[in-house]
Formats: sequence, structure tokens, C-alpha cells
Amino acid sequence: MQPFYKRFSVISGFAALLVLLVINSFVIRHQLARQVTDQAWVAHTQQVLLQLSETESLLDDAESGQRGYLYTGELRYLGPYDVAISQVDAHLRSLAELTADSTIQMANAGRLRLLAQQKLKELATTIALFDSGDPEGARKLVQSNSGFFTMAKTRALIGEMQQEEAALAAARTLAYRRSIGVTVACIYLASVLAGAGLVLLAYFILREMDLREKHAAQIKAREEWFRVTLTSIGDAVIATDQEGVVTFLNPVAERLTGISLAKAKGSSIDSVFPIFNEVTQQPAENPVRQVMQLGRIVGLANHTVLERADGSQIAIEDSAAPIHDDEGRLVGVVLVFRDATQERRSQEILRKTEKLAAAARMAASVAHEINNPLEAVGNLIYLAKNSPQLPPDVSQELTLAEQELARVSHIARQTLGFYREAKAPTTLDFPALVNSVLKLYSSRLGTRKVRVECDLKQSPPVHGWPGEMRQLISNLVSNAADAAGIEGTIRVIVSRVDTPAGQALQLMVTDNGPGIAPEHRQRIFEPFFTTKDVGTGLGLWVSKEIVERHGGTIQVDSRCGPESHGTTFFVLLPCADEGRSFVAKAV
Repeated sequence: MQPFYKRFSVISGFAALLVLLVINSFVIRHQLARQVTDQAWVAHTQQVLLQLSETESLLDDAESGQRGYLYTGELRYLGPYDVAISQVDAHLRSLAELTADSTIQMANAGRLRLLAQQKLKELATTIALFDSGDPEGARKLVQSNSGFFTMAKTRALIGEMQQEEAALAAARTLAYRRSIGVTVACIYLASVLAGAGLVLLAYFILREMDLREKHAAQIKAREEWFRVTLTSIGDAVIATDQEGVVTFLNPVAERLTGISLAKAKGSSIDSVFPIFNEVTQQPAENPVRQVMQLGRIVGLANHTVLERADGSQIAIEDSAAPIHDDEGRLVGVVLVFRDATQERRSQEILRKTEKLAAAARMAASVAHEINNPLEAVGNLIYLAKNSPQLPPDVSQELTLAEQELARVSHIARQTLGFYREAKAPTTLDFPALVNSVLKLYSSRLGTRKVRVECDLKQSPPVHGWPGEMRQLISNLVSNAADAAGIEGTIRVIVSRVDTPAGQALQLMVTDNGPGIAPEHRQRIFEPFFTTKDVGTGLGLWVSKEIVERHGGTIQVDSRCGPESHGTTFFVLLPCADEGRSFVAKAV
């Protein structure tokens, strides 16, 4: 209720000030009207006094002109008399009109008219007698003092009227000044009250502004705390309003979705967080929409992937929860999710490991069963080699067969108990190893008319197990032969190269086949992954294990274009002459 009272107080204060200003406007308007009226009456009094003075002056001028004419007989002295005769009547009418507001003055104006007429008549009579040739009669009339007494009465009456008007003028001037004083007092009073009201309102508003700023600072501090907290969370966080419009993304969410907060803010959650079923690739129901419908926490279905802004997909796990206000109304939804790619990969590796374990158990059983026949075949080869009169080429073939049989026997023993050769690693003769593998595959390569190009001149010494290296070369050559196809070309190059760790032997096996598709290049070293119609998918996985066990690396470069195509495997093995001791790594 407090905000209501504060709002009501502010509105009441402004309303009171407005009423005060309106009342003051009416009062000032009334006082100004009275001022105008009082000023008009003061001017009216001044006008009456002016008319009285003018009337008296005209009568004096008329009398002076009459006397000058009677004494001199010259007509030029009648000029003031003629002017007075023509103007006195107009001034007397004016006085009658101006004194209509006062009965006393109106009566006096009537008496003044009679005296003026009497005086003018006396002056006209004397002038007429003088003009008729009776200057003596005119002089006697003047000497009778009748005109003098009339003029004296006229001056006395004008004096009375002037005194009356002076009294009226004083009263009217006082009323005018009082009206001005009241107007000024109203203006000052209204200004003081308005100023006091404005000061109080300003104090109240400033205090409220200060409280609002404090509250805003507190809210901002809380928002900053929440922002820092959400930003620091290791999982991705997306917040929306009650309509599903995005209001916040933390940096992890920006990285996983590929969309910045500035771009995502104000967008629909469906466009920022598009999810699909990993298996069917069908759109999955957005958990934010589910929360908005159900009003409770909702978890994400299994096998869900998020489509990022660049079109790539990542496996995710998440949950969405509603955000309620103090009154329990839904005001938004918070979505928390994380990248489950590593977990899915771990699960997949575990599944493959279980498959490998099953295959290993079966392989161990098979190796155990074929071990005795292999020993028998080895004995037969030994006897055949020692036969008299054995042709040299046949003896050479039997020696090669004996070597391959020994390799097969070694693989069988290794399969039985993760067996490694008992002897210490030796210096490998890579040209001899490559030639022996190519000789083994000569029949297969000849049947397919595959051309083999070799460059084995720069072969530095390398420590390792000959059987495993022969298996590595055999796997790479076999894959290259399959990729090259009929009448293809294979290149095998052994060279010495410089690396940051020192000099190394580089084995390059290149084919001019169609190349490896981009979507398969990241998986070619995974166990059981193959694109061939036949094969186990273990060759490259075993090859990578052999290379890494010898402290080396294996990489692939493949092109699938119409003009440039083919695949090259690069194997780097540390040289034996670098002074580094060879340490076999655990598988």
C-alpha cells in the first residue's frame, strides 16, 4: 500500500498547487478589473476638473475680450470672446455628461450652465449697446457690477465643484492604490505558497528519486551478482520470459549455440535452441515450451542434439525450470544444458571396448586353436628347405614363407596374452621390410595391374620390432592397393625429415584412388570402422597402435576432387641416431 500513498501524496500536492494557481488567477483577474475601473474613475475626475478649468478660462477670456473691445473699440479684441462663445456650450454639455454619476455635481453643473448663460448674455448686451452707438449705456451696465457678481458666483461654483471632484479623486485614487496593493499581495502570496509547495514537492521527489536510485543500485547489484553467478557456471544457461523470448545467455551457452547474447536477445527460444532427435533427426519438443505448458521442471529426452548456428550438431543433456514471482505467476523459464559429446564418446568407446574384448576373447580362442597347425607348417617348411637339390628360387620363396609364418605365429602369441616379442627392439632395415611386404603382395598387385613406385634411398636407422613394422607396412600397402583399384598407382617413399623433436624417419604411402570422404576422415582410426564391403575395420586402428607404441605419429591427407584425388598416409618414427633411448609405450 505504501507506493499507493506515495503516489496519492504526489498527485494531491500537484492538485493543491493547481487549485491555488487557478484561484489566484481569478483573484488577480478581479483585482485587475477593479484597478482598471478605479483608474477610469480617477481619469474621469481629472476630466471633470479639466472641463471646469476650461469653462472658467473661456468665461474669463470672453470677459477680457469684451472689456478690451469696450475700451478700444477695436474688433480684434473680440477674438477671445468669439472663441469662448463658440466653445463654452460644448464644455458645459461635457460637464453635464461627466457629472451624471453624482447628483450634487449634476446639480452644480446645471447651476453653472445658468450662470454661464447669464454671464454671456450680459457680455452680449454690453457689446450690442456699444455697437448700437450707446457706449455710455454699455459702460453703465458694466459699472452696475451685475456681470462682476455673476462671474464671482461662477468662480465660486466652479471652486466648489473642483473641491468635490478633488475629494472624489482622492477617494478613487485611494481605492485604485488599495486595488494595486491587493493584487500585489495576491501575487506574492500565491508565489510564496506555490514556491513552498514546489519546494516540498521537490524535496519529496528528490527523496523518492534517492530511494529509487538506492533500490535500483541494489537491484543492479543483485542482477550483477546473478549475472556473474550464471556467467561463472560451467553449464550453459539460457533464460527466457513468459513468452519464450530469450533474455539472457551465459558465455558457455554462446559458445555451444554459436550465437552471441546481443544477437539472441529478443529472439524466440526455438530459433536460438533448435534441438533434434539424434537418431531420426526429427525436431524435438523444446523443454522451455513444455515448462510453459506444465509449469514444472522438465528434463530433455535421451539422444537429443543441438543444431548450432553453423549447422553442426552436438549432443546435449539439459533441464528446464520455471521462474515464478512473489505471487506464484510464471514470469520466465531458465534452461540449463551441457555438451554431452564426451560422455557419448566415452559411452561409444566403452561399447566398442566391450566389442573389442569379445573379439579378443574369440581371437584368443582362434589363436590357440591355430597355434599347433602353425608349428606343423613351420616344421614342414624347415624340412622342405633342407631337402637336397632344392632350386634356389624355391628356397628363397620358402624362406619368405617361413618369415611370414613366423609373423603369423607372433600375432597369434600376441593375441593370446598381449604378447610382445621377448627380444629387445633392434635397428630396423626399412627398405628390406618394404621390399618383403611388396614381394608378399606382388601376386595381388600384379593381378590388378597396380603400378608400384618406390623411393627407399634415404632410410635412417629406426629402433623397433620388425614384425610389428612389417604389419604396419602391410596394412598401409593393402589399403592403398584396395583404394587404387585396377591399373592404379602406389607410391612408397622413405626419407629423413626434421621435426621439432629432432630428425625422424618418414614413411609415405600414397595411392591415386578416389580419396576418403570428409565425413569419414575423423573416424578411420576407430576400431571396427570401415567403408569397405569386406574387412574388419581393425587395420588402421592396429597400425596407429603400433606407431604410437614406437613413439611416432600417423596422419592422413586425402583429396576427393574430380581433378585432384588420392590418399597419403604419413608415418613419423624417431631416428635411432638421435641419441634418444627407445622406450616401448604401453598399449
